[in-house]
Amino acid sequence: MDANARETIEGWISKARYHQETASEHLSSYHYSEAVEASQECVELSVKAVLSLLQIRFEYTHGWRGKKLESIAQQIKERRLLARLREHNLAHIRLPRLLFLADFWAQFYLTAKYGLEAGYLASAEDLYDKDQADLAVKHARECLNAARWVADLSGEKLAAVNQDAKT
Repeated sequence: MDANARETIEGWISKARYHQETASEHLSSYHYSEAVEASQECVELSVKAVLSLLQIRFEYTHGWRGKKLESIAQQIKERRLLARLREHNLAHIRLPRLLFLADFWAQFYLTAKYGLEAGYLASAEDLYDKDQADLAVKHARECLNAARWVADLSGEKLAAVNQDAKT
């Protein structure tokens, strides 16, 4: 991985950390929709960082459904990446779960910002309560931890995991 790519990915993780901290602050000050919004951004940046570090190609969109998710899954399967992570004692980096969380929280990207805009039915504040915000913050923390774990791998360990990746 070249230095520019690595620097960009580390920037995503830094920004994800900021969003996670912001989400926690919003949660503690009862701003639940803002906590969900910041958590969703943390999840997205964290998971995209993990995929990039593991040299998995993906579309730069909010969430991956259908063919987009199939493409990511196919790369993981072809490279036996789940087994390779286990072989390198990295089973705690749960790629399927990270993909699930990214896709799940992507659904809330617009409503956490704008509410139900159709007919001005409800503001974002009207849609979320403490339970959803708690869950969003918990999932953001989980994804950020995964991104940190992968980013903290030595160059040799990351190269071993990515041994057969096609760049």
